[in-house]
Amino acid sequence: MSIRDQAFQGKPLSPFIIDAHTHLAPYYKNGWHQKPDFTTVESVIRVYDEMGVNCCVTAPHMIIDSMTTWANETAAAAAKDFPGRIYGYISVAPFEGMEVLRENLKRFGGNPAFVGLKFLGGYNGDYTEPVYRYATDFANETGCPILCHTWGNTPTLEVLRDMAETHPRLNILCAHQGGGSRELTFRAAPIVREVPNFHLEICGSLWNELGIEDIVEMVGEDRVIFGTDVINLDARFDFGRVAFSPLSDEAKEKIFAGNYLRLLEKSQMGSISR
Repeated sequence: MSIRDQAFQGKPLSPFIIDAHTHLAPYYKNGWHQKPDFTTVESVIRVYDEMGVNCCVTAPHMIIDSMTTWANETAAAAAKDFPGRIYGYISVAPFEGMEVLRENLKRFGGNPAFVGLKFLGGYNGDYTEPVYRYATDFANETGCPILCHTWGNTPTLEVLRDMAETHPRLNILCAHQGGGSRELTFRAAPIVREVPNFHLEICGSLWNELGIEDIVEMVGEDRVIFGTDVINLDARFDFGRVAFSPLSDEAKEKIFAGNYLRLLEKSQMGSISR
């Protein structure tokens, strides 16, 4: 049975699926965008089981206020409680200073549950700041991916392009399809085509009129990564945009997990097993 037919029948999908962009743990600022089904890690896992999502990678919401140690400790605890279902990004923010970053990289970089870094530029400074530069060098040395927030061209796609071109061993995951809007996706697409370690992650695409098939046509099925932004957003939206799309099952399997797993193959940080 095709992936689309499974989805139409409301069955958990059969291919391996990784949600590469999440913010687990209840959001402590009055539940911004929080959905009733996603108020706890347990509730997210329950909905994942209904959809057939095997695992996720998370940077808990504390990163928004630069509380990176707390965020990383929360991710580590969730990964311990749900082994094989939850993995972590090491959250990075400039306002706590270089010493906190070094300690977090040392403390969590050797934890096999952590597979990459999370930058939240715009909320937390600019990607040209020294802390981000240091973390980018770390990612280049270890070959791990960095999930980089973009929204409304803050930070600019050009800054991310420079990061990718000057650090060829890391992989940039450009979140929200380049910044949330159709126009920014059009601007990001040539960078993806021209820079081999620059990829588009799709979460938050409800504000973007483009279908997943349109994005694949622009950048290729090997350069698109599935993510949902849960708990900010309902995970079922972007899940459905892939599952119900007219793409081939082979392309959907790449977007759902294959492309992300390929990026982790050369990383010296943690890995995800099917």
